[in-house]
Amino acid sequence: MPQTAVRLLSLLSLLQCQRSWTGAELAERLGVSTRTIRNDVERLRELGYSLEGSRGSDGGYRLGAGGSALPPLLLDPEEATAVAVGLRTGINCIIGGMEETSMRALAKLEQTLPSHLRVRVRNLNRYTVPLPLNHPMPIVDPTVLILIVGLCDSRERLRFSYADAATPAAAGSDAAGSDAEESDAAESDAEESDAAESDAEESDDSPTRHDVEPYRLINRQHRWYLLAFDVGASSWAVFGVERIQPVLPAGPRFTARELPTDDIATYVAEHGPTRSWRHHARVTLHAPASVVQRRVTSAEGTVEPVDEQSCALQIGAESLTTIALTLGRLGVDFTVVDPPELRAEVRRLADRYARGIGDGAATSGPSTR
Repeated sequence: MPQTAVRLLSLLSLLQCQRSWTGAELAERLGVSTRTIRNDVERLRELGYSLEGSRGSDGGYRLGAGGSALPPLLLDPEEATAVAVGLRTGINCIIGGMEETSMRALAKLEQTLPSHLRVRVRNLNRYTVPLPLNHPMPIVDPTVLILIVGLCDSRERLRFSYADAATPAAAGSDAAGSDAEESDAAESDAEESDAAESDAEESDDSPTRHDVEPYRLINRQHRWYLLAFDVGASSWAVFGVERIQPVLPAGPRFTARELPTDDIATYVAEHGPTRSWRHHARVTLHAPASVVQRRVTSAEGTVEPVDEQSCALQIGAESLTTIALTLGRLGVDFTVVDPPELRAEVRRLADRYARGIGDGAATSGPSTR
């Protein structure tokens, strides 16, 4: 905390201890000049504190009417707004159990602010409406996050069960994009009722067990990841935190290793869990890789050139409908290589679009094979 803020808090504490202080008394207690005291008093008044001052032998500084109540928080307008926005965002965050906590903190923040800032925060709460995501996001237990960062700090191993056998990608593997941030066009349609058929199949895999040395937590595009050294596999790995079910007690302490890279964010993007998506597909795109790469995000998949006129796309999503819609958004002809169910989904959408323009027959050609 800056020295000025510390001194202001100390000054407030002294003013609450007794009825009145002279400038000289306050200066002596705080180890500053009387001029500094005068400046600090003015600063507190600017922040909304009720401070009275009088001259003469009985003069001095005292808290004004209501000054003994819960004092305003030492935040300037920009800081108060930033905190309020953060708490307001937390009400609809992806960390399970934080919604009620954020509401309580926001209510307390309002009570501790000067009146003019309190109005600003209340207006922010009144006139802003967060829009929910169009697809469900994985909810992370806050106690798991706290546990992991604690073990990172104490350098103790984390033992856990990894749900749905979502195999983490080791360093150097070719992992497809694994983040849950899908393209805007795909998100808007992926919740259609008939997409349920594409989402019906669930993984029958049993959870896997891991014993790792935890190093970093990463929040990327609405998902939490753990960068750790997998002791059993003797390699670095990235795990989706929402799939982690800790097994206590923690393991033995470990000696910290050198991280695989200084750019942790890029490392997680390149080596994220290879099976985070429920569905995966391989598609040949009839366009140069240099053209397609600008249209495919790392969260959707990876593009590899085949020749000067085509490239291969490894793509993943929570539904086959989303994959089919993403392929349409790319604006190039394509051939579905695998799985067969994606071909059926593309054909179904083609039939729907044909009916939408008054043509009862589905189109055929390279883009629907």
